[in-house]
Amino acid sequence: MGWGDTRLVETEWKINRGSKDCILCNKKFSEDEEYYSALFDENNTFMRKDFCISCWDSAKQECLFSFWKTKLPKRDKPVQNYISTDVLLDIFSRLEGKDETHQRNLRYVLALYLIRKKIFKLKSFSRQNQEEFIILSYPKGGREFSVFHPDLREEEITAITAEMNQLLNHPYQEQEAIKT
Repeated sequence: MGWGDTRLVETEWKINRGSKDCILCNKKFSEDEEYYSALFDENNTFMRKDFCISCWDSAKQECLFSFWKTKLPKRDKPVQNYISTDVLLDIFSRLEGKDETHQRNLRYVLALYLIRKKIFKLKSFSRQNQEEFIILSYPKGGREFSVFHPDLREEEITAITAEMNQLLNHPYQEQEAIKT
């Protein structure tokens, strides 16, 4: 399998969807109830786990990668198409320095999304050790980031975007796919 084979991306991204109950006490979340969703890095595989507010403090935190507070939407309420940029920035920052292919690809796709949302600005391109990087500025944070450019094909970016949206329980629509 090579870069053009989308099965490569799909096998790296086996991420479970958010559940409707607490992973520790099995309490069912009710409509509009707040709970914590957490992303754990277990053997270089992201696992999403959901916790009720009372179980969150006793949650096993050793492999915790990122977390956010969310709530189960009301059935009659339209689905909110909003992903917190703070959560995306947190995940992006935590992926800095990671060498696994799927983590580098995710960081690149997150960078594209944050450029599109005008959080980051594309500053330049660079080459280091036969690899290409995009250099981004983050004006609000006064920082610069160097992001590996994996030269993904459009369908690979679309697959990663869909998996990212599934991970965050964001309803994915084809036209929302991040384009290079």
